[in-house]
Formats: sequence, C-alpha cells, structure tokens
Amino acid sequence: MFQDSKMPSKEKSAECPFCENILNTKYSKCYNIYCKGKEFNKDNFVLYRLNYDLGVGKIKSEVNIPASKTLDDEDSFYIKKYKVEFPNKIIKIIHPIDLIHYTFEVNEEVLTNEGKGVINSPRLMIQDGVISYEVILPNGKKTQIFESEIIKSYSSPIDEIIHVEEFSSPKAFHLKYLANLYYSYYTSHQIKCITNSRLSLMPHQINVAYRLSQKLYPRMLLADEVGLGKTIEAGIYIKEMIARNLADRILIIVPATLVGQWKFEMENKFNIEFTIYDGKKVKKLNKKGHYAHSEALKNPFYYDNLIICSLQFARNPKYINLISQISWDVVVFDEAHHLRRYLLNKSTGNYRETLNYVLGQNLSRSTESLLLLTATPLQLHSFELYSLIELIHPELFDNFSDFEHFRKNMPFMNLLISNLNNIEKLNTFELKSTIKLLKDLNYVDDFENEKVSLMLKNYQKREDIISKIENDHTLSQILIRNRKKNIFSEDFLNERVVKTIVVKPKKDEMEIYNQIRLYLAKIYNNSLDSKNSNIGLGFVITTLQKLLTSSKYAFLKSLERRLTQIERLKNPLLDLKHFEDEEPEFFESELEEQNIDSDLNGKHRNGQKVNLDIANQEKILHNFYHQLKSIPYDSKSEKLLELVHKIYQNNPKEKIIIFTQFVDTLLFLKRTLIKQNENYHIEKFYGGMNKYKKAEAVEKFRSSNRFSILLSTDIGGEGRNFQFCRVMINYDLPWNPMKLEQRIGRLDRIGQKSKEIYIYNFFMEGTIETDIILALNKRIDLFTQSIGNLEPIIGKIERDFKSLIFIDDKEKQKRLREFNQNVESEIKKAKEMEMQLDDMLIDKKSFQVKNILVPNSCRDVKLGHNELFDFISDFFSLQNPSYGNLKTQKKLKDDSKNEDSEIVEIELNKVYLNNRNISLAKKYIGTFDLELARKREDIDFFALGHPL
Repeated sequence: MFQDSKMPSKEKSAECPFCENILNTKYSKCYNIYCKGKEFNKDNFVLYRLNYDLGVGKIKSEVNIPASKTLDDEDSFYIKKYKVEFPNKIIKIIHPIDLIHYTFEVNEEVLTNEGKGVINSPRLMIQDGVISYEVILPNGKKTQIFESEIIKSYSSPIDEIIHVEEFSSPKAFHLKYLANLYYSYYTSHQIKCITNSRLSLMPHQINVAYRLSQKLYPRMLLADEVGLGKTIEAGIYIKEMIARNLADRILIIVPATLVGQWKFEMENKFNIEFTIYDGKKVKKLNKKGHYAHSEALKNPFYYDNLIICSLQFARNPKYINLISQISWDVVVFDEAHHLRRYLLNKSTGNYRETLNYVLGQNLSRSTESLLLLTATPLQLHSFELYSLIELIHPELFDNFSDFEHFRKNMPFMNLLISNLNNIEKLNTFELKSTIKLLKDLNYVDDFENEKVSLMLKNYQKREDIISKIENDHTLSQILIRNRKKNIFSEDFLNERVVKTIVVKPKKDEMEIYNQIRLYLAKIYNNSLDSKNSNIGLGFVITTLQKLLTSSKYAFLKSLERRLTQIERLKNPLLDLKHFEDEEPEFFESELEEQNIDSDLNGKHRNGQKVNLDIANQEKILHNFYHQLKSIPYDSKSEKLLELVHKIYQNNPKEKIIIFTQFVDTLLFLKRTLIKQNENYHIEKFYGGMNKYKKAEAVEKFRSSNRFSILLSTDIGGEGRNFQFCRVMINYDLPWNPMKLEQRIGRLDRIGQKSKEIYIYNFFMEGTIETDIILALNKRIDLFTQSIGNLEPIIGKIERDFKSLIFIDDKEKQKRLREFNQNVESEIKKAKEMEMQLDDMLIDKKSFQVKNILVPNSCRDVKLGHNELFDFISDFFSLQNPSYGNLKTQKKLKDDSKNEDSEIVEIELNKVYLNNRNISLAKKYIGTFDLELARKREDIDFFALGHPL
C-alpha cells in the first residue's frame, strides 16, 4: 500500500493532528484520553505501533473477541479489535490501543475514486471516527474526500522503480525470494524452537508445546514437577506465539528473586529481549513526554510490549490498575501458587483475597492467553487449586462445592478407565463393582447387570464410554502435569553423592561464636516483646547471625562498617539502607522472600530505622571485633583449602563451584585460594556483576583446561546451568531448604554430563545451625533427593529455623524435639495433598509420545544453519554499507563435531540505526551453529527469531 520510505524515523517532537497534544514524534501514540484520534473505523489508514515495519495498513472490519476465553461458546463480554490489512496481504487482528492513525501531509499525492489528487490543507476533519481531507483534483477542483475514498498513495514501490528505470539484480531478487521463504517457515504451524532456539529439548517439553499450540489463545495451568523445565516450556510457547504473529504484548510476572533468571533465559535460550519493570523504571518513564490535558492518561506500561516484573512490584495498589489497563496477548505467572485466596467458611464459601490474587484476577480479564506455572498447585487445601482454576476458566465449576464433588469423583473415573481397559482380567466381584460405578456416574443406563456386562465386551462400546469419561474430566483439559517417574527411567536420573565436611572449631573460635550468638539472641528476643518492633530489626539480627556462620571475615567486615557508622553519624539508629548497600543481592532476596505472600510491598522498608541502641553497645561490638581479629587462624577456610587440594590431586582438570550467601565471603575465599595455589583458575560470579562480566566468567570457567573454581552467590547462579561441572561445595548453608535445592539444581539437571554429582556441605560442629540442618536432613533428605514437592511447608520450616537459632541453651533440646515433630507432621500433610493430584488421565494427556513423533519434527522445513549464514552473508555483501557488515571474528575448535565453527561479528550502520524506529544494538557477536551456541552462552545465537 505504501512504501517503506513512509515509515517513521527518529524525528523531532510533533503535534497530534487530532488534539494538538505534544508528541515525541509524529508517529508516537497520543495518550490524551479526550483525543478523537482514539476512535477508529473501517477504511482508516493506520500504523501498527508495535511493528512499524509492516507499513501502512487499512482497517477492513471490526472484530469482537470473547474476553473470558471460556471452554463454552457463551462469554460474558467481548474485546473490540480491528482486522487490518498491510502491504503484501498481511492480515493482523489488533487492539485499538496499539493502532495509530496514518495522516496524509500537505502536497502528498493520493489516488482516490475520482482520480489522482493532492492534499491541500494540514487540517483534517473527524466525526464519529470518520476522517476527511481537503484535496485538489487534476481539474483544479477543491473537494472534501473521505478517507474511505482514498485508495492509496499515488506512488507505489514498483512505480518508483520503473520511473527511475531501476530493476533488482538477479542476486537481490533471489535474496528477496529467500527472505519471504524463510519468513513463511518461521510463521508456519510447525514448532520453531527445535531448531531456532539454544535448546536441547526433552520429549515432554515438545509435548507441552504441542498441547499449547493446539489452541489459539490457551489458558492453562502448567504444573510439571520441579526440575522438568517449566520456564523452557513457557519460553517455547511465547516464541511460537510471536513467530505466528499472534502475540505482541507479553507480560511475565515472577517472584522478585527470579526476575533476572527469566530475563536471562528468554534472551539466551530464545533470543527474546524482555524489559524489566520496577519502581525505578516507572519513575523514569513517567518523566517522558508531555501531556496537553491535566487528566490525560499516563500509563508507563504502554512503552514496552515485552515486560518482566516481580509479583511484589505488580501487586502494588499503585500499579495494579495501570498494568491491567493494557490489552495483553499473553500473561505468564511463575510460582503461581502465590496467587492465593483463603477459605474462611467452607459451608458458606466465604473467602479472603490477597493482593496477589486480585492482581491475577485483573490480568485474567485483560489477557487473551494466561499461563500459570507452579509445581505445587495444590498446597495445604484444595481451595487453592480451585482458586487457580477460577483465574483460568471461572465458568468451569459453579462453586467450590461443585469442584469438590468433581475432585472426589476423580479416583472413581480413573478406576473405571483402568477396569475398562482390562475388562477381561476382572473377577466377578470387580466386574459387578465396575458396573455399579458406571451406573452411579450415569455412564450406562440402569439395565440388568448381564446386559451391561455383554455390552462391555464390545470393544467399540468400551472405547465410547472411556472417551465420555475423558471428556468429563475437565481438569485434564486445563492442567498439564508431567512427573519424572513417567518421563525418565531410574538409569537416566543423576545420582547425588553427598559428603558431609565437619569443621571442628578451636576452643577460642567456639567461645566467641557463642558469645556473639547469645548477644544477638538477646536483642532479637527483646525485639519480639517490644511494642515498636518492626521487620527491619529481625532482618538485621538474622543477617548478622548468617554472616557469623558464613565466615569470620564477612562478619568482621560487617562489624567494621557498623562501628564506622556509629563513629561518623553518632546515631543510635541503624538505617536498613546501609545493609542494602553492603549486600544488595542478599538483602533483596531475603526481604522480598519474606514479603511474597503478604500484602506488604517490597519497597516499604526504605528509610526504616532500627533502634539497636548501638551507641550503648559500642564497647561490646569493639570487644567482639578485637577478639575475632586476634584469632590468627580460621578453621573453616583451612578445611576448605584441605578439601580443594585433595580434589585437585585426584583430578588436576576438575571444575568446582563454591556457593556462599555473601559477596564478602566470596572475595575472602578468592584471596585465600589464590594464596594456596596460583595455578588454580578462579572466577567469581555474583549479582552485582553486569551480564557481560557474568557471561565472560562462565565462559572462562567452562573453557579452561586447568583446575577451575567458580565462586558464586545464590543470586549470581540463578538462570545459569552448569551441566559441564559435577562438583559443588556449599561453604555456608541457607536457612531456606529451597535455596539449597536451587543451588544443587544448577548442576543436577537435564543434560548433566556426569552420572554422579558430588555435593560437599560444610558444617561447624557445636553450632545450633548444624544441629537444626542435620535434624531436618534426617526427615526430608535435604541433599540427596529433590524437595520441590515440599515447597508448601518450606516457609514454615524457615520461620521455625529462625526462632530456634535464637533460643536459650536450656530450651534447645526441647525445642528441637518439637521442631522435628512439627516437620514430620507437615511432611505428611504435604504428601497427602500431592497424592490428590495423582491422576491417570492428567498424566496421560500431559505426556503423549505420539504428539512428539509426528507433527513436531519439522522435517518439512529444510532450513539449516549453514543456509541461514549464507543468506545473511549475501545480504550484507549486497547491501554494504547501507545496513552494516558481517565478518568472521575468529574460529574455535568445536570438540563435539571435531570441526571449526565460526564466530561471526555483525556491525550495523549507524545511519541505518538512527533512521529506524527499532531497538537494536550496534554490534552483535555470535554463531549460526547450534551446537556451539549451546556451549557458548556468552555469545548470540543467530537463528530465525533473533532481533536482527
């Protein structure tokens, strides 16, 4: 319809042609709620602001799309969208919020029903969404032409080429042909992620992708067990929706500690760049633009269409309504069990909603597709699962009682299917029971048993009954739950070899530990009785206790800062901000974790003051500091050096990851290890490093041929997979068992090259932490088994852990016994709830081999990585220097294929970047080779779907 030269470039500010509001550019969206440009009608010329490269389109019709996306035909309300036709016959269904009117400029030539004309006036008229222009026709006549009467811009791309007597060369024509061919591959019905993502996909993940892709806009609950890759499954689905032009606006909401991991996975595995939204980002965006009307709509969530944010941020009352005003194509909630309601009265059905759940409800109404990810959808009560189902398909059950009735019938439905499939093996009593159950559930008429028995001998009639039972199992239609036992054989799973390293502190080390612990316990326990207690005090004390257990050096550094602060400020109040500045990733992780299920918002702690009466305790702190400083040895670090040296002697090329909670401990260990042996290759990896430094550290650790050590914090390791490493050392142990599981999960995951994973855990003999963790390990097998199924009780375990740390020695044994009994009781409850999800029909639908073997092989798509490399190389050689250039940077030996794989550098022309309304980097370094891309997470993977 219009050529690319009409597309927006980075211009100066402009006026909205409808309300004269000041815009960033002519092609910026006007958010004045009174602007008439918000109205659209058939035959309007429009731009799609999420993809200007489509060109100028024309509205063909209005489309009403059901808002609730129910399983039935009836829906409560509809979302109005528009069917738009773009050049090359591309059709898209678009929400009006993402459309911009394309307006013709003075002297622009247009082709109308009355012939060629020229726009004569900068002023356009609009009434009820119908736009008209003053046009001068060839006979000199001025007339008002409606937009519907304008066929197109007078100049078309082919006209321009003919007029300048310029035709494409055969090579250029061939490139255009290939571009269209590859685009058709990418937007086809096939699942692209098999070849176009940096993935080594497992069969169950392909199956999930197939299940999701069967529906236009699925609303599902993904409840795979921990370790089966729910993040990857969601990423496959997102990539498919983008590739098929079905999704432009996508929102991912996750716990705060997982935001960085999700962003990394989406970029690294799928070449999809999401923007992280938090308070700082919103504040920055609110400063952009100018608004002519004081009540003009200001919504920062309009600026980006691929957004990741934390649950703690999104549920903030300031943002819930704003984020829900957007018409999202896809919304994903990770750890969705935090979207919780509490049942107050079972008989009346009364419940209390949390802010998390209110957020889920609002977004459920404003999104087309909704994915809820959780390994534990049914935690401590079946009402929790019902609440999640209400978010996905509120019409599925009339009320909670209806859901309970269905849930209690699930075992009978499974029994019926099992018996019908083995009808010949049933004895007389089993056959009678089966017939009675079929009658009770209305699957057969109330005939004589002999007649029913005769009917059941007919294979087709049995299959019809089984099909009816499966159709009645509504939960299997919306819930996918893969289990390791159904997917992997025992031989496939890795073995965790756990080694306990007991550190025996010397007498003076133990004495100072006990003095400091009792001192901290006194302050902590006094704070619980105080009327003015707050969240900050408990956090400060527990942080100091964890530092004490982590390393003497880390605790000394913290004491130094405390004493310096007292000396400088002469202020008995301790600002939490100081702790946040010292260990930002630990602070954020711990505090956000405490708040995730509360209705408090993470940032409420800013500016909190904790009255520790430090001024009066200065002498005590100085005394602790000098006692610790005077001890010339460190039994714990000495034990680490001994262990590392032993591993080094056994295998001088071994790779080890050492985990700690604190950066101060990490830096101390690096210096200590280098002193022991300068031949050790040591890299550090923590949250404060930028993504390039992190990628560089991981690559150096991976590719080193020397004895290599990666020192990592908990947050630093999130999102990274270290299948090439088989040894990990937990120098300190987190109080939350799930954090320990996440550490082990960096190594113990699909693709691990070693059958055995070696886990060394450091314990300080005689400390309360060791007593608690060893007691806990006896009951939940902390280190050798995955404990993801126990996540519902982990929060309570951590709270009990904290209270035990600060008890008096006299109460210690009694409280430990109570702790053990409580843990056993909670484990029993959690396992009972998990058993309620044991369902043959859900398992059957979740993992079907036939769905993997037939439609998802992509055998009909013949695009290999070499072909794509040749295509891109030809493009840059033909267009150079208009767009940029491509050159081979260096060659690496690809051991898996025993051949050279090229690393390529693509640099884009600065002028081209400035003239395009797209976000691209100036330079990309990557590879077209999938195997090399899987090894080298620090470089880009060039495949269909890459931003380029």
